[in-house]
Amino acid sequence: MIEVRWIPPFSLPATYTKANIERSLAEQFGYSHLTQVDTFKTDGTPTVSFLDQTGDRMHFYVIRFVNPDTKEEYPDFSLGIFPFSPREKRLLSQVVGWIPDIFKPDLDDMQIGTAFRFSINQFNVHAPETAFSIDSFPNNYEQYLVMGTQINLALLKFLKISIRDFSYSDVGFALTIDRGAKINQAIQDLGKMWSDSIAMAKFNFVSAGIGLGTVPLPIGFGGQLNRGLLNVLDIFNMMGR
Repeated sequence: MIEVRWIPPFSLPATYTKANIERSLAEQFGYSHLTQVDTFKTDGTPTVSFLDQTGDRMHFYVIRFVNPDTKEEYPDFSLGIFPFSPREKRLLSQVVGWIPDIFKPDLDDMQIGTAFRFSINQFNVHAPETAFSIDSFPNNYEQYLVMGTQINLALLKFLKISIRDFSYSDVGFALTIDRGAKINQAIQDLGKMWSDSIAMAKFNFVSAGIGLGTVPLPIGFGGQLNRGLLNVLDIFNMMGR
């Protein structure tokens, strides 16, 4: 059982009063009709959630809006998303506490969740590669998810905020709003701190020690090595290679 949520298209006309919920085990194809719900509640507010009794987080969902009179389907559709799990809620509450106030007014759960998932992926692909999910992620490395989410949110908001910066000057008066440069510097500083610390942390996930550029030699070869040990060809010649 899983709750599915969605955000209706901003410009959805009021005539599209039905919403078809479809699901699939593959993101790109294989969607089948699951059920139909009213697009709007009796009080006029949009319907934004559905409880799938047989679903789970392995499924993908799309919501398609239909005009029941004309049978016409609205060109745009919504993606089904899942509410935060208790662990995600706890970690993201820490993220929100560290986010600058300038980011918060237009920050929603979908944006925070996307940045959070990016930080998990970034941790996983950093060498050595791992395959942690939010459920299996080690407790004592959670700080990397919090910091990574902060960096990704700063990247998300950087262009929108910096494009509003401006300079104004008049006789005896000058005003410069340059928030973009400060955000950019913060991203670089945090990114370097995160990158340096995660490089050391990921050493703990190396499966076994590996010697690079070495040749395994039996103990008996020790007495046969001549004084020209620096000549690597001597070693291969003794081994018949």
